[in-house]
Order: sequence, then structure tokens, then C-alpha cells
Amino acid sequence: MMQDFERTTTERLLLRAVREPDLEAVYALHSDPATNQYSRRGYMETREDARRILDVWLEDWARDGVGYWLVERLDAPGVVVGLGGVRHKELEGQRVLNLAYRFTPETWGSGFATEVSRVALALAARHLPHVPLVAIIHPNNVASIRVAERLGMRLDRHVTEDGIANRVYVIG
Repeated sequence: MMQDFERTTTERLLLRAVREPDLEAVYALHSDPATNQYSRRGYMETREDARRILDVWLEDWARDGVGYWLVERLDAPGVVVGLGGVRHKELEGQRVLNLAYRFTPETWGSGFATEVSRVALALAARHLPHVPLVAIIHPNNVASIRVAERLGMRLDRHVTEDGIANRVYVIG
């Protein structure tokens, strides 16, 4: 299973597991206020913050064989343009797969989030069909809501995490 998740491509993108040397890419993506406007933690201010989240994601891959990908354009190898995929998460006492996507502003409107998410959904359905899959989205994040709906997800319920109201989208 890990090989299926660890590295794959779409027509335009390389999706690969995060690696130890990805600290600067994680920091660049998460320290941009525009990219993180709807993040419940806001944008990262230090590389130590990036180190902590990268360590969590490396642990996901080591423990579960699945986690978030860093995304590169095939026509620009080595240049990270986003993050996406699924990782295990606890939500209201239940273990779920959380679908997430975050891309640099220059790529917004390109369809990358939908492209990456389609692959993530297909792999999750094939290899982890027993784990519920959700997308937790801030109610004002209209672009992310559109991606979820384009993927065939529907609003299931509202939750509050860290004092912030979010919507939970599920398949079907």
C-alpha cells in the first residue's frame, strides 16, 4: 500500500510523501498569510513551527504508510506548489482520513486541488475503504468548498475545533 501512496503522478503533477529535507518548502507554503487565510492555526511565523508539523507528517508516513503529499509540477521538478492528500486524524472521537489541500496563490484556479484530491480519494477508496473520509473546511473558504463539491462530497455537519467553527464534508 505504501508504494501506491508514497509517490504518484497525475497528468500535470508529481505527488510525493514529505521528506526530511522539505522543511523550507513546508515553511514557505505555510508562512504565507494569503495561503493560510482559513487555517485554524493561521500562518506559520517560524521554521520551528514548520519543523513541528513536518515531524508530525513524517511520523504519519512512518506509522500509517499514508500522509500528506508535497506537490510539484511535472514541468518544474523540485518546485513545490502545494500540499494535498489524506492523513489519519481523530474527529469527534472517531479515526478518519482528513482530505486537505493547500496551494500557492499563483496556482489558484488551476484545478490542482481537484486533481490531487481525486487521486487521494481513489487511493483511499482502494486501500482504506473502512476508514471514513472527511474534508474539514472553514465556512468562508468558498474555493475549498467548491473543490469538495466538485469531488462529489456533501456537507454532513458542523464542528468546532480549537474554538473555530468548520464544516465537515463527506463522500456522497
